[in-house]
Amino acid sequence: MRSHSGFSLTGDGDSVNNKNPRNVRVSILFGRALLTEGVPLRHATSTSSPSDSSGPIAAVAQLGSAHSNSAASGQESNHQRAKRIWILCVVMVLCWLFSGIASAQKYEVIEDAAVAGAKPEQISNFERAAKTLATTRKPEQLTASLKNNARIYVERIVPYRMVRKENLNEMGPMLASLEKSLTNAQRINNPGSKSLLGYVYGGMSKVASGNHIPAARINAVLVLGRLDSRPYDGATGRPPTPLAAVYPNLFNTLVGLYENEEEVDGVRAAALQSLHRVAMYGFTSLAAEPKAKLTQLMTDLLDAPAPEGRDPKAHAYLQRSAVDILHYVSTPDDTSLGKQLISISTDEEKPDLIALYSAAQLGDMTEQLNGQVADTEGVLKSWSRRAFDTVESELKRLKALDRTAKMAVKQPPSPDTFLGVKEEKKKKKDKSRTGGGMMGGDMGMDSMMGGMDMDMGMESMMSGMDMDMDRGMESMMMGGMGMMGGMAAAKPQPPEVALSRRRITYVLQQLMQGAVGSREAEIPSDPKGLISAASDEDKSVLTSWMDDVRPIAEAINDDMLDDKKKWMESLEEQRVALAKLAGVELSGDQDDEGGFDRGSIGLPGFGDGLPSNDLPAAGIPSGLPGGQGPDAGLPGEGLPGVN
Repeated sequence: MRSHSGFSLTGDGDSVNNKNPRNVRVSILFGRALLTEGVPLRHATSTSSPSDSSGPIAAVAQLGSAHSNSAASGQESNHQRAKRIWILCVVMVLCWLFSGIASAQKYEVIEDAAVAGAKPEQISNFERAAKTLATTRKPEQLTASLKNNARIYVERIVPYRMVRKENLNEMGPMLASLEKSLTNAQRINNPGSKSLLGYVYGGMSKVASGNHIPAARINAVLVLGRLDSRPYDGATGRPPTPLAAVYPNLFNTLVGLYENEEEVDGVRAAALQSLHRVAMYGFTSLAAEPKAKLTQLMTDLLDAPAPEGRDPKAHAYLQRSAVDILHYVSTPDDTSLGKQLISISTDEEKPDLIALYSAAQLGDMTEQLNGQVADTEGVLKSWSRRAFDTVESELKRLKALDRTAKMAVKQPPSPDTFLGVKEEKKKKKDKSRTGGGMMGGDMGMDSMMGGMDMDMGMESMMSGMDMDMDRGMESMMMGGMGMMGGMAAAKPQPPEVALSRRRITYVLQQLMQGAVGSREAEIPSDPKGLISAASDEDKSVLTSWMDDVRPIAEAINDDMLDDKKKWMESLEEQRVALAKLAGVELSGDQDDEGGFDRGSIGLPGFGDGLPSNDLPAAGIPSGLPGGQGPDAGLPGEGLPGVN
């Protein structure tokens, strides 16, 4: 690697002299200036020797010298260019120095001379030892030498490679292979599984807690969160027992990474995801103190606004994990979570991503809502307003699409019109292709497809499958089948209609889930949610609200609305109905821009708590992972401090 004036000219973004991160763009601009101006190397740097004739920079210098000596009149212009290069160099040196000051975060690597000097075949031998430790079923084969080699690979070689940015592409496959070996060893209860578990814990803890590149730390934290003291049992359906649920040191490590506000957001999010898994599968194994710690941390997260530098929707997504964790570790008689979720779901400043999620989670509660709903009618009005806002934003988006389509530029005429190709000759040629018909056997694929509406793409064809299966069966039984036994095919739905229907349906389903414990537009026989803890008077209010929402939900899922015009006309009607439920006064001269818009209009799966798959009118039941995980002991070998 060649360095000039302290710059790294290889594009790796590191200073050669002190190994500190630098601005790679400075190096790129520096090289580009040399190539563009064609100046001899001695004009570009003060530390380069004219006799140095090797390397790409020297080659550029020689080309520049030949060009500058081609004519006497060009020497003056070369001199001017040299002055400009000097000025550019001074500016770039200043940028380089400022970039070093600005980048206060310096990431470290793990220095290990033995690993650095190991040959590839030696590395392979260590890796083979780790795989043998995971697969062998004979205790006599687990020699001290085998265990030591496996430990070297997992605790030294893997971390050494992870923290180096040149190995980023290798990190994923390497960790996936290691986790697979550990999982298989635990599943078949190999004698070396406990030792391997301890090695993985030690190696990943070293990376997660060190000052290394965020990509390596995030991966290490996620691996730690997936470690199990007892794996999932497919035969009995017993869920796994996370190691952090029974091993305090690992739990404290994850909590420490999450609650440290100076940490990189990605590391904190990875720690939160790991704690989410710990609470989901290990809530029966968690002691009282860890549960109390999680409860306090997650309550604070729900109450806290988005910190500086974090997108509000990203913050809302993290808050969803907090809702889940609080639900897992809370007791049936704890009413604080229910009160908090009601407050979040009715807060107009909260994004739909967390507000609707909180409303839906109320549908899994009964006693936890006792005495927490002070104003049932007010809660329903707030929820109706959120549904109204969703319909408003969809109307605004669809109208914007219409305006965009009207402004589309027309395509230029076909070149055939300028080349004098006669239309009659073209028609004759097309006729000769299709004249054979089915009997002649000369019907090509183009002519077969000619009778189809090619404007109907795969997306619109698939959107026709959004039809509610129960409704389809009912229509078939009520006369959808003709005298010959054929069933009328459903018309395909335009993509914009399918997406809009999906979004509005999902919003209504989450609200109905929170109200009565069901995403269907009916009150179940064993209702949950708001109605389960409501007084007789409030129950009548909830029943009336469900009666008003039911026709709206049915209209939204009417599969006869097979074009955008019909769909928008129906949305206008539902907008009025929802405005009445929300207590919103609509002006008669409202323009096409619509009314209230809570936030950006996103596609399903991005930003507004939308599902990743189409949801029918009946909805998809949601619930928390069930199952009681039995008590689990600590691994007997391989973990620090565990006998």
